[in-house]
Amino acid sequence: MNRPRNGRRLLVYGGVAAVLVAAVVLLTVTRWSSPVDRAHTIPSPPAAQAHAVPPGFADPAMPDVDVRDWRWTDFHGVRLPYSSSDGPRVVAGDRAYGFAPTPAGALLAALHLGMRASPRWGPAVFEPTITEQFTGPETSALLRSVRATYDSVRAVAGVADGEPIGRAYVVVEAFRWQAYVPGLAVVDVVVAGPGHDSTTVRAAMRMQVLWRDGDWRVVAPPGGDWARTSAVVTDLTGYTRFPASAR
Repeated sequence: MNRPRNGRRLLVYGGVAAVLVAAVVLLTVTRWSSPVDRAHTIPSPPAAQAHAVPPGFADPAMPDVDVRDWRWTDFHGVRLPYSSSDGPRVVAGDRAYGFAPTPAGALLAALHLGMRASPRWGPAVFEPTITEQFTGPETSALLRSVRATYDSVRAVAGVADGEPIGRAYVVVEAFRWQAYVPGLAVVDVVVAGPGHDSTTVRAAMRMQVLWRDGDWRVVAPPGGDWARTSAVVTDLTGYTRFPASAR
């Protein structure tokens, strides 16, 4: 894993927790809570979205997604996957659209949209991603939170308003399904990045995606805060690891 250079360590360390926003994934600039308090414990998806869960949501059968043929490409320091059959079909600048209505498409959407909602890439990326490709009653709260984080971090980094903060130093390592039915998926995504004293920190973020208007949309987390659906993890048992090409 590439390591950040001197003055960037604090910004990058905070980035793992928000990856896939952030994660992207969740992806990128808020700090971790104590691992002792949160390790291995991820809250359930937002209760406000319970009405969106179709019949059969609790079916224990989980999808089998073959990631071996995915192509991994650099996205500002993070390698993201692409599938010729499941998407994204359209990549315009730093935006990504067009995911298949399949389990693989849902997973790809969670990875791409969560990452692109990070404050690290600047408002030209995270604002339209959140407003157009996220859904749920907490979407506005998420946008406010990401914008506030961006303003705070760019001030410390000496970055002009509107400009990206810089490359990330995280790796998308693994995933684990929590639920899947046509039109709705819940998946935990594990992202790793550099912590203090040259250690590697791993976090799992629970992401819920819904099929809306011909594409997958990410459900914004409770209160617009990814920390409520993420946790530090130290053991990848039970997760499906992405191939070495993801690193």
